[in-house]
Amino acid sequence: MTRRSRSLRQVVALACAVAISFAGCVVSAQADDDLTAAKQKADAAVVQAQTDVDKSTLILQQANDKVTQAQADVADAQTALDAAQDAVAQAQEVQAQKAQELEQANQELADAQAKEAAGQAAIDAQKDAIGAYARALVQDNMPLVSLASLISTDSTATLANRVQWTDTVLTTNQVNLDSLRTLQVELEHAREASQAAQQKADEAQQAADAQVAATQAAQDAAESARTTLQAALDSQQSAQSAAADALAADQDMLAQTRAEQDDVNAKIAAAAAAAEAARQAEAARQAAADAAANQPAPPPAAGPVSSSGLIWTVNGPITSYYGYRIHPIFHTWLFHDGLDIGVPCGTPVKAAASGKVTDEYYNGGYGYRLFIDHGYVGGNYMVTSYNHLSGYAVPVGTYVTQGQTVAYIGSTGNSTGCHMHFMLWVNGSGVNPLPYLP
Repeated sequence: MTRRSRSLRQVVALACAVAISFAGCVVSAQADDDLTAAKQKADAAVVQAQTDVDKSTLILQQANDKVTQAQADVADAQTALDAAQDAVAQAQEVQAQKAQELEQANQELADAQAKEAAGQAAIDAQKDAIGAYARALVQDNMPLVSLASLISTDSTATLANRVQWTDTVLTTNQVNLDSLRTLQVELEHAREASQAAQQKADEAQQAADAQVAATQAAQDAAESARTTLQAALDSQQSAQSAAADALAADQDMLAQTRAEQDDVNAKIAAAAAAAEAARQAEAARQAAADAAANQPAPPPAAGPVSSSGLIWTVNGPITSYYGYRIHPIFHTWLFHDGLDIGVPCGTPVKAAASGKVTDEYYNGGYGYRLFIDHGYVGGNYMVTSYNHLSGYAVPVGTYVTQGQTVAYIGSTGNSTGCHMHFMLWVNGSGVNPLPYLP
């Protein structure tokens, strides 16, 4: 075989190899695009699921606050209930005491009225007796021993008897008058006692009536306290049940979407490994072909690779690091999957490395997002994401160079202020961006 024919065959073989390699690249590029789209979809689903979990966590926290308030209400209601029940018991005791006092006052009133009636009857009888004595004295002229009686007295003995009898009558009448005065004094005392007993009975009746009203009020307060207690317990149980159900459902969805994301990341890692193996095989094949053709190896083809590695996408202080933290909005212990850099809204956002803008969309948690597929950077397959943006500078599908403005800083989504939430995937896995930045 001549040198010319051998060289021609080598050229044809090289052309065929290039054609086959190009076809393989086309197929590989299509597979990469499919994986990238699947990854974006899985990432978006995880972000949405995480947002739902964050929201349900916030709802649960609010429910816990309501539970705390309900527990305080329960404690207050229980205190009011205990106080009301004590008041009822005390009111019942006082009511019973007032009832006894009323019964005693009524008995004393009855006794006083009986004594008053007896005293009045005794006075009336005494008055009748005195009247009878007075009539007898008048009829018999007893107050005066007439001269005729003295003169006509048959004997001294008869006269002495008359004088003695008259003195006895007068003495008896004086005793009756004294008794009458005594009965009148006793009657006056009986009337005063009766009036005092009547007043005491009236006061006892009023006190008993007031205590009945107080007892009823205490019972009403106790019932109101029971109602408040039950309402607080119902509110507590309802809030806890609803929040727990919502959080459980969102956590299940998050677990499912994370499993899907892990599967996509694994496929991306496998695709990156396969691409690296294909690149090395093609380099070896090209070197062999060049050696066979006695030609120097051509320089590697240019691609979306930044040989100098990543650069800072914005200049500003780090306000929150990668890893677990207390969420600034939900105030719960959550994982922070990126690096927060504090910069004013509207600040241009630069591409961390050259690559293709693969997706732009809005998410409830991350706000406006932008993804760039950088291919191999420093020997690693890298994808970056820029979040909470206020707007985009380039459309999807644009090939951008390192340092080119791709978006603008904002505070969209779940954000407490203007900042960049920068995320990085290396060989298909989300990582801390800080070690990869200069």
